[in-house]
Amino acid sequence: MLMRLSLPFQHLLLACFMAGMAATSLAQQPAELPASAAVPQQRAPVAHYARLPMLSGMTLSPDGQRIAVLLNQEGRTVVATRPVAGGKLVPVLSTDNTSHHFNWARWVNNDRLVVSLRFASRRQFTGTVETRLVSVKADGSGVIDLTRFDRGSSITTVRRTQQQQDRVIDWLPSDGRHVLLQLRSVDSNELGVVRLNVETGARSTVMSPERGALRWLTDAQHRVRVGVFSDSDGHWSVRATEPQGGAWRTLWRFDKSEDGVWPMGFGTDPQRLYVSAQHEGRSAVFSVQLDDASLPRTLVLADARHDVGGSLLRAPLSGEVLGIAGAGLAGDDEDDGDGGTLWSPPWRALLKGLNQALPGRYNRIIHMAHDEQRFLLFSSGNGQPGQYFVGDRDKGTIALVADAYPELSDATLVGKQRTAIRARDGLPLNVYLTLPQGRKLGDGGAALPMVLLPHGGPHSRDDDDFDAWTEFLANRGHAVMQVNFRGSDGYGTAFKAAGLRRWGLEMQDDLTDAVQWAIGQRVADAGRVCIVGGSYGGYAALMGVVKTPELYRCAISFAGVSHLPDLILHQSEYIGGLRASDRMIGQFWGDRAQLRATSPALQAERIRVPVLLVHGTADRSVPVEQSREMAAALKSAGKPHRYIEQEGGDHHLSRHEHRLAFFEAMEQFLDQHLATPR
Repeated sequence: MLMRLSLPFQHLLLACFMAGMAATSLAQQPAELPASAAVPQQRAPVAHYARLPMLSGMTLSPDGQRIAVLLNQEGRTVVATRPVAGGKLVPVLSTDNTSHHFNWARWVNNDRLVVSLRFASRRQFTGTVETRLVSVKADGSGVIDLTRFDRGSSITTVRRTQQQQDRVIDWLPSDGRHVLLQLRSVDSNELGVVRLNVETGARSTVMSPERGALRWLTDAQHRVRVGVFSDSDGHWSVRATEPQGGAWRTLWRFDKSEDGVWPMGFGTDPQRLYVSAQHEGRSAVFSVQLDDASLPRTLVLADARHDVGGSLLRAPLSGEVLGIAGAGLAGDDEDDGDGGTLWSPPWRALLKGLNQALPGRYNRIIHMAHDEQRFLLFSSGNGQPGQYFVGDRDKGTIALVADAYPELSDATLVGKQRTAIRARDGLPLNVYLTLPQGRKLGDGGAALPMVLLPHGGPHSRDDDDFDAWTEFLANRGHAVMQVNFRGSDGYGTAFKAAGLRRWGLEMQDDLTDAVQWAIGQRVADAGRVCIVGGSYGGYAALMGVVKTPELYRCAISFAGVSHLPDLILHQSEYIGGLRASDRMIGQFWGDRAQLRATSPALQAERIRVPVLLVHGTADRSVPVEQSREMAAALKSAGKPHRYIEQEGGDHHLSRHEHRLAFFEAMEQFLDQHLATPR
């Protein structure tokens, strides 16, 4: 339920903000954080790990004087504002997260915010996630529905509005009253661009809807210049127009995403487009001159080991591209501290100074004031939960604003240890181990009960940044292993392609090989290994106890896939879903035998160990029927299992009570099955 906050909430979470803290000079070299002492670790409360970050999505007003942030406390999320210099926290909007969730909040001028929210709905017989925009003043007054916010209860009501209504493509920073929003037409589902007045909700057409359009980009002069299209024959194309407008031309056309040239945006030069494309088997950043018919590319940023990913970081008013926003290259090695993701010399020097002041972390410049003097920094690292800082370039200082996880102190966290192994076919795999307090890889200690934690996606990746899940499991005395198996992001085209249509096959073998390595290294007790995961990780957990039941003591699947043909049918209900499924998972008819052989729900009789299944009824990524079918198959086969269905739960454990209930069930299940040797 969306609402204004009443006066009793005025004091909410004031303790999160630390006003008047001493600034840290960027030129200083502070002492390293103390290492955790090797003492027996006490179990911290489950809620400390299960909670969402107490604050997230912080943003800075154009004049650099105020911040806005999403605050999470005991199931409620609050949009709140506060002066940078300190003072009273002002609640603006609140949701209890039972039906609506906030995605983000952002300043559109110094006195008004635009807030994105989402909710689960249905269109005819297809489940959807709908997004809407709300405009509100920084004091909580003047709430305006910008996108015909009406969730409705009937199919007819929902069909009168567009599904996704929060895709802002240009914030028009010098305007302060309008933004450019890409929006699909109600009837034809074609994508266009409208100019939206954030003070009235009035719209005017900037770009008429075009068939097959997936994304629009503007240049620094706020003209719609580039579109990405999905063609009817299965190809992608990138089309552009001249700065003065006119006929559109096709720049690139391709049929595989790895071969593609994906536009990222313009700098101040309206003829120079930044793109992401392949360089020596890795994703890299190039600039392309559009006024040269040969479209020459100039390499801007690349890495010999890993893909370069992220979005462009821009100066708000000029539109100058400063570099890539984010912590660094999409790899596993620690940042070398030279500010290498930024290529603007002054900002590159600034990031280098930040990396020296806050060593061993991922330091991300996430927002800046219009004068480019004040900026927001999010800093997190291995065993270090996220912190927000406000920086001042004129003074050369940063000041801590707040901790994202104030209840997780340094003393209770252990961090990850990185190593590399080889799969059975020789493919190198990066592995992260989180061990209980006082334990190090290779220290000769006793083998531990271990949790294998495969990531979701599967085209995603694990890294050595802070992870509440791994810290929770290590706090309970378990070794935790994460593996970037083939198909994971960040390691180049060939590595990612090695996972295409290999669900349950070599992708699963990589996990098996990692467990056997951990057993051989006496990290893991061979009789006490459990495989736990969410989404694709939930599938891998179920497939692990199907394919190698002797390797595991138990399995936990949150929102996991269990029936691949049914998942493909589900994905085919969405735009581009069937094409993506064919490429990633397999063809519904052509790969039928393989899909059935690698569907855990069709192989339940092979499972020998207890299974815990948890799934939300409002999951729009993996439908709840996937876990219902798995539970039914386990019951029919007489296999020990427990199924927990979370009413209204989504794919991301966005509600506090669902997240806490899952962590508690996971703790109880692991205690039951990993406490004693087999």
